[in-house]
Amino acid sequence: MVKTKKSSGKKFFAKGESRMKRQLCLMLIVIFSMSIFGCGNSAQGQDSGSKISNVQNEAGSETEEPYVENDIPDEKIIFPASYENTIENVDFKMDVIVGADLGEKFPITAKARMLKVNEERAFQSLFSGNDDYEVYSYEEKNEYGEKVDTATYVTPEEITLSYGPLSSQMSYMQRDLMPYILSSFVLDPADERYNAGLYSTEEQLSFMTREEAFQIIDNALTEVNIKFEHVYTGYALDYNCMQSQEYHEDMDGNIDRANYKNGWSVSDEGYYFCVNQIYRGLPLYHVYCEIFSDAADVNAPVQAFISKDGIEYLNIEKVFEISDEGMAVSLSPMDVIAETVAHKYNQILGSSTYEMTEAELCYYVDLSSGTGVYDVKPVWIVKGIEKSEQHEQDIQVIIDAQTAKEIIP
Repeated sequence: MVKTKKSSGKKFFAKGESRMKRQLCLMLIVIFSMSIFGCGNSAQGQDSGSKISNVQNEAGSETEEPYVENDIPDEKIIFPASYENTIENVDFKMDVIVGADLGEKFPITAKARMLKVNEERAFQSLFSGNDDYEVYSYEEKNEYGEKVDTATYVTPEEITLSYGPLSSQMSYMQRDLMPYILSSFVLDPADERYNAGLYSTEEQLSFMTREEAFQIIDNALTEVNIKFEHVYTGYALDYNCMQSQEYHEDMDGNIDRANYKNGWSVSDEGYYFCVNQIYRGLPLYHVYCEIFSDAADVNAPVQAFISKDGIEYLNIEKVFEISDEGMAVSLSPMDVIAETVAHKYNQILGSSTYEMTEAELCYYVDLSSGTGVYDVKPVWIVKGIEKSEQHEQDIQVIIDAQTAKEIIP
């Protein structure tokens, strides 16, 4: 039995668990099913930069002409493996992370467009086994400003699949286990209940190796036309740790014992994957949901959970194809980058001090630069800690690697 409901009005969402609020902007599938049914939130496949090395960077051409692969400039900039300096209230004790050989893949500018999910294949591969479901359809605008139809499929068992309105946006979830997983595994470092560090990214679970599990996820992405260069972190969620970390609260913020899982076992274990895109050997970074700017696993554009029963959850936010590669660009020395960072924080009144601990070279997709087609440029993502008498908190600043100017997403 298939029921179709079409609406041109607003989508209405029920208020869910506080653990799941952070994903409201993207997790349409999760929230939609809650509004209908109600409910109580590695080893890396490749190394995206955990190894720090001395890297030579080729400075780019000064012209506006498109680059030619064999026209590599002679000037070189050497980035150290670490950088130390103190500028007034800002102390630099940074690891400098450059994950690519810039002598071979010198920095360039480019254009990005979102990959498009093949909706028919997504339905066939993830949802076609369900005969009884309802379809909720809406007309919304995609990244080009065009009106498109989106859809959310929901079964009585609360299996849900949704796509759109953005071209690469899709979410699938089975409801039997995932609410308990999301209430036991907290990826957001800003959340006081953050506990991702308690789960191993190296140990293997008994039902399948991490590598075998990710291959299933990778095949599912390829099947829906989302093929891209990537790195991943796979968290092994063992049932003992999940049982000890499970937490539910009611609408008033009090512990809600009624929603706790009625017993955990090894059959509940699985791998939670955070998948990030790579371009020319460097992380391809964008502001998650145009809101969350921290470069962290919680903002990975593809996230998935797989158990012994298969894919329980697969969420795609934005994944890009890069084209129209432009000119090679020169990168500013690290001293100049540090001056920009120091100037930012030294302008802040108060007694706080700042310790910068990491600078990673990435490519940045500027979602504010166009409608459907976006500028891509090399940037430094500089992370650190703000220290005051009252507290310490993580900080991050994005610096244009060519101009050394701060980028405010």
